[in-house]
Amino acid sequence: LEGMIIAAEQGNVLAFAFHPELTEDLRIHQYFLDKVLNC
Repeated sequence: LEGMIIAAEQGNVLAFAFHPELTEDLRIHQYFLDKVLNC
């Protein structure tokens, strides 16, 4: 799965099979913050 983002979401649980903090793409971080701020 080299280079692929694997993610799952169920209810308020998010799981990722990669390290989003090691990329320059902030979409995952923004999605997480949106979820937290809107709960």
